[in-house]
Amino acid sequence: MKTIWVGAALVVLLSACNAAKTPGRAELLMSDEEVAAKDDAICKSYGAQPGTPVYIQCRATQDQRRDAYKAERRRG
Repeated sequence: MKTIWVGAALVVLLSACNAAKTPGRAELLMSDEEVAAKDDAICKSYGAQPGTPVYIQCRATQDQRRDAYKAERRRG
């Protein structure tokens, strides 16, 4: 039963992470520490607790979102 709840929470949180806006220009100019703090705040706002699988996946999703945006900008 616990696995079902964790899985459901993961689905909800990941869909919320995926719905996050693309990074703005200001985010691209932030220091690594500022970006990490922003991502931390985003994931915590979804209810993810640091160190949990949901939190780790949310942070990874934020990185992927940012990387995809940067790649898109390079392509033109």
